[in-house]
Amino acid sequence: MNDFLEIDEKSKTVKSLNLDDFSIEDLDKYIIELDNEMVKVRKEIVKKNKLKDDALKFFK
Repeated sequence: MNDFLEIDEKSKTVKSLNLDDFSIEDLDKYIIELDNEMVKVRKEIVKKNKLKDDALKFFK
């Protein structure tokens, strides 16, 4: 995913891109990378929700 995005590790943010300079092919690749990143994030959310649910069961 690092082809297009610059991550600020300190603040855990993604720097904004100027899409005006991208070709249509680059924009298509960028969309694919963003879709892949969204899948990754959704998996992480599921994992963290399971851990949270397990912790709540343990402390009941």
